[in-house]
Amino acid sequence: MRRSALLRGVLAAVLAGSVARADELPPQTAVQSVAPEDAEAILGQRVIDAQGAEIGRLVDILVDANGQPQAAVIDFGGFMGVGNRKIAVHWGALRFAPGDPKRKIALDMTPDQIKAAPEFRNPDKAAAVVTPADPNASSP
Repeated sequence: MRRSALLRGVLAAVLAGSVARADELPPQTAVQSVAPEDAEAILGQRVIDAQGAEIGRLVDILVDANGQPQAAVIDFGGFMGVGNRKIAVHWGALRFAPGDPKRKIALDMTPDQIKAAPEFRNPDKAAAVVTPADPNASSP
């Protein structure tokens, strides 16, 4: 008898310790459905130039302290990871057309601007983000 009472006491203590109190329960969450026509994943998507030619893939997004996108990291060229080059471009240089599967993400930069852009190498350091020059701005 004594042994079964001891086991019941141990079992009760274990169970009491494993049951969370109401104030320790994780907060309730809601699940919201997002239809494909309302939102789309963009990481890994191809990026095209103004003529519609594929020039790279969007591989990362840089956000500010408020979580707002500031720049996109695009992987240009290469074959199977050899000879590729990543650059960070200003978020405003991208144009999105989610309804058009051939022109989902377009980059408003010339090939010369892309070639002249510094390479994005280390996400832990300040990124040189290329901002296309305003063609309507007057030169000094």
